[in-house]
This record gives sequence, structure tokens and C-alpha cells, in this order.
Amino acid sequence: MISSTNHRHLLLKESLDNLQEGYGASFLESDPLLYLHEYADPRDQEVVGFLASAFAYGQVAQILQNLRRILAPLGDSVADGIRKGHISRWKRLYKGYSYRFQRCDDLIMLLWLLKRVMLLSGSIEASFLPFYLPGKDKPHPVRVALVEWVRFLREQLRSYPGWSGGGDTRGIYHLLPDPACGSPCKRWNLYLRWMVRGPDGLDLGIWKSIPTRHLLLPLDTHTARICRYLRLTSHVAPSWAMAEEITHALRNLDPKDPVRYDFSIARLGILARCTKRMDRSRCDSCELTRICHAEDGRSSGTRPDRPGREPYLVSRQRGAMVP
Repeated sequence: MISSTNHRHLLLKESLDNLQEGYGASFLESDPLLYLHEYADPRDQEVVGFLASAFAYGQVAQILQNLRRILAPLGDSVADGIRKGHISRWKRLYKGYSYRFQRCDDLIMLLWLLKRVMLLSGSIEASFLPFYLPGKDKPHPVRVALVEWVRFLREQLRSYPGWSGGGDTRGIYHLLPDPACGSPCKRWNLYLRWMVRGPDGLDLGIWKSIPTRHLLLPLDTHTARICRYLRLTSHVAPSWAMAEEITHALRNLDPKDPVRYDFSIARLGILARCTKRMDRSRCDSCELTRICHAEDGRSSGTRPDRPGREPYLVSRQRGAMVP
């Protein structure tokens, strides 16, 4: 006889598998990942991915428009365009540029940093891998690598012409978030997902040295909210700890590739197919309706994951299944 815990486990996997099957490459237009598929050379793909993930905050339409503005002046090969570019030319090309927290100087510093990384290491992957030491830094090799790599990237900025550590660094540092601060760092984990997973029509899989089992869910407001509805986490606010807990829960479903569900879960929020305000017509047709507990919080005016209420699909002990 199948226990209730195993039944819920199987139901969760079946539901998420069905959801994933429904959101394939035809939905790329709702994601900055779209731009990576416009380039065939892996050198361009990893650079475009870096830029796309760095600016992957805000509304999707704004993100895509901003990326078009950034990529167009760099030519057919973005990697070569950056390698051969220089600050004075970029200042002319991007004069008047702004996007939310960033201004022209922040973008130019980022392009300069990418050029420096490629000149020093040959590629972004080659720059990252020396910090990725899975044998030494278990059980969180990606987090440790990101913390050290971000420190390295920020240190490189000290060589930027006219750099002043006492100046306003908020714009450029926002593009290079530090996992040590405890934030979910969605954009770094998104970049790693694009580079490491696949190729599967969505993610590219051009970095071969990192196993997909080490990836962490790129946690944003949509995935955090929906994963709370699914009781995959006991945390309320998005954080690195929440991302780890959800990833551990998903690893119970697919130990080798736990973040494969990310794209499809995020579509529910991005495409407004799952909103904070309950819509019975949407909910009844959703692939996750059998395992969703959103109504618990919506009907009572409280959160289904409020403190003191343990999720039924995961425990606080790294995603272990509980009754």
C-alpha cells in the first residue's frame, strides 16, 4: 500500500512534470533567454547570457526592450564586439542610456568588466571554474563559488579607469549581487541554469563541468509565491535559504536535475496564469490544482505558509518529505 506521503510525492511529481511539458520553447518570447538563442557561437551565448541575466529584473517587456538596446550596438558577435570595444566608443553608443537602477556609466563598467574577464581567462566559464570546487566545498559548491567569484569580479573593477571606491557603486554592484548577503541571487542562479542545463530547447548546456544537480532554483517573486502555495518551503520571504529549501524538495523529484521545473513554474506568474487574487476559472484548469494550497491563505486572508505552520511536502531538514 502506498503511504500518504509517497502518494503526495508522486502527485507532486506528476503535476510538475505535466506543467513542464506544457511550457517549452514556444514560450521563449516571455523570457530573456530568447536572446541567447539568437546566437550560434557559445562565446556569444555566454556573454549574452551574462548581460541578459544581469538585467533580468522588472517587467518582461522592459527587460527585453533594454536588452535590445544593449545588444544592437555590439554587432553580430557580441563577444567580439566587447573584446574589440573601448570605453570612449561605448560612451558614444550608449549616451543617455538608463534602465531602472542603472545609468550609462554602470553599463559601460559592466562591458569593460566582461572584456577584462575574457582577456584574463579566455571565457566567462574559464573565469568561474577555478572557484568551483565541489570536492572541497560540499554541500554548497555553487554558493561558495559564486561568493568568491563575485568578490573577484568586484575586485577587478578597481582597475577600471577613473574607479573610485568612494563613489556611487550601487548601480554596478546591483548587477553583481553577493550571495554572502543572504539574498536569493535569482539572476546568478538563472545564468547558471542557462549555461549548465540542456540543451533542451530552452537552456543551452554549454558549460560542461558543472552537474545540474548542483544548481539552485532561480528564486523570484513568482516562483517563491507559487512554491509556498505548493508547500515546498517553510520560509515566508525570498532568500537564499528559501531557494535552497525549495531546491532540496525538488531534488526529491529529480535528483539529477532539480531546477528543470523553474521555467514552467515561473511562466505561471509571468504570464499571469497564477495571480495573488484567486480566479477559480484559472485555478481549475491549472496543472497544479491538485497539489496547490493557495486557497488556504486566500480564503482566510492569511498566508498558507505563515510561521508556525509546517509545509506538508517538505520539512526544515533540507527538503525531507514529511507526513
